[in-house]
Parts: sequence; structure tokens; C-alpha cells
Amino acid sequence: MSRGLPRKVKISLEKAIDSSLLAVENYNKPAIKFKSGSYIVLMIIAWTALFHSIFFKRKIKPFYRKPDSKRFIRIDGEYKYWELQKCLDKYFQSVTQNPVRNNLEFFIKLRNKIEHKSLPEIDSNIFGECQSLLFNFDNLIEKEFGHKYCIREALTFSLQLFPSTESLTNAIKINTVAQNILNFINNYRSSISSNVIESGQYSFKAFLIQVSNHQSRDALPVQFIQWDKLSPTSTL
Repeated sequence: MSRGLPRKVKISLEKAIDSSLLAVENYNKPAIKFKSGSYIVLMIIAWTALFHSIFFKRKIKPFYRKPDSKRFIRIDGEYKYWELQKCLDKYFQSVTQNPVRNNLEFFIKLRNKIEHKSLPEIDSNIFGECQSLLFNFDNLIEKEFGHKYCIREALTFSLQLFPSTESLTNAIKINTVAQNILNFINNYRSSISSNVIESGQYSFKAFLIQVSNHQSRDALPVQFIQWDKLSPTSTL
């Protein structure tokens, strides 16, 4: 980390980055069944720490105050920090239909429902939201602190198999908890605007298409290409 960052900013930013990298590491481990659950919990920590670092940079103390007082609330001698929802309220203010915010609010609510459960069946269903949660995190780091703090260079494209929704379908038949979680996911998606639900900042969707070869031997084997930035003559 740069010595130019104030100490509190630096500590919070380091925590945010470390937690996000741990989240991705856990998610990409094939033997882990608590995949989405651990990823969501760690990414919530990462996002909360990132917002704290942003507020500290802006000379805002992200602590709760006592009612009708300028004094801060302490718990066991420590300041009571803003949780993620409070950070979103402060950062986005009155803008409620924002895909980044809506993505985070989806995971805040989902985290509360699954953190004490193990439901690997939902992994493929929420993959798009999970991917956007990570992309948005790195983009906000770049916006607020610059490219050198981004985590994208530390990550690689994980090896993929072909996930199926069959496991979720079967789980719903025998597991009422899975059905309740699926109902929540569907209801939340239905509650936000079509502009948000179609945004890549809310949920990243992609077709992984195998190609026989690239135009150049030096071309990367996997490339992210945004469909709305392709020219009419572009080819893959």
C-alpha cells in the first residue's frame, strides 16, 4: 500500500482487498460446498471495509452517534461502525434504482438468510450476481483510489465445468429451505426495475463459447468482451 494514504484509509482498504481475495479463493476451490455462502459473507466484509476507507478518505467518520449528540456510540470501548446498508444509504443517498446498490442490497438480504445454512444448490442460480459483486468492487476501488489498487491483476479465469440447474430443481422438491431462498431470489429480482435487472452491474451474464482458434497465436485464450461495445463488423 502507498504511504501516501492516511493510516485509517490504508488499514480499511487493505482489509477490503484481503477479504475480497479470500472470497474469490474460497469460491474457486472445487472441494468447498459452502461456496456462495462463504463468498457472500467475505464480500460483504470487503465492501463494508471499502466504504469505510472511502469515508475516511473524505474525512467522514463512519461511526454511529448517540441520539441528539455529537458523541459516538461505543461497544466494549470500540466505536460502532456503520454496517454495509448504512454505508449504501450514505454513499448513494436518495438514488435507490442503481444496479451497484441493488446488487449489494440483494446480497445483504441473502446473507442474512443463508449465513447459517449450507445451500450449494443455489450457486449456479446466483452466479451472475456474484460475478457483478466482484466486478463492481474492483471498479469502485479504481474510481476512488486508482488502478494500482485494483485486484484484477491478481485473479485469473478459473477452470470451468458445466453447471446445471438440475441440482437446484431437485433440492427444492425435498428441501423447503431451498424453496424459501429461491422464492426470495425471484421476488427480489422482480422488485427492481428492468433497467437494473438487465444491467451488467447488477448481474453479469455471458455465453462461454468455444472457438477453434484465434486470429493471432498471441491472443488470450479467454477474453471478456462487452456486447454493447462491439462494432457491427466485430468477430470473435
